[in-house]
Amino acid sequence: MNRKTFIAEYTRFIQMAMKLAAKAQKQGIASLEEEIEDIDDELFKQGLRFAVDGTEPRFIDEIMSNRLSHEKDEHTRLLKAVQKRAVLGIQAGEPFYIFYHVMLSLPGLTPREEKQIEKLVLLRDEIDEEVLKEDRQFLNDFRNRIK
Repeated sequence: MNRKTFIAEYTRFIQMAMKLAAKAQKQGIASLEEEIEDIDDELFKQGLRFAVDGTEPRFIDEIMSNRLSHEKDEHTRLLKAVQKRAVLGIQAGEPFYIFYHVMLSLPGLTPREEKQIEKLVLLRDEIDEEVLKEDRQFLNDFRNRIK
């Protein structure tokens, strides 16, 4: 996989992962069960299946790490590492805003690539305002605790 293909696949994946994370946060992780069959990425599909089934995060991490370690192509391995982190973030119920920034920070994007992906991923009409409001409250509470 070349860099251009990686960026396209990564962008497609982040859009899907963000929607799934928002749904899981709002309706619970079990609500993703019906979404799993529509996922094309086998590693991500398997990881989500484990998460929905209640498998402990350390086992999901180990299984997914083992599978991605066999990948020879650097870009494919990186995409699978992002998928693994997405599964663990969704399972942990990470705040939407934090989840997004963790996903964006993983592949070592150039500032230009990051801006292009942000434009595609953070379309305001697709983001659940209630989830964002909860995340803003979480961040404000967190800031107050560390002061």
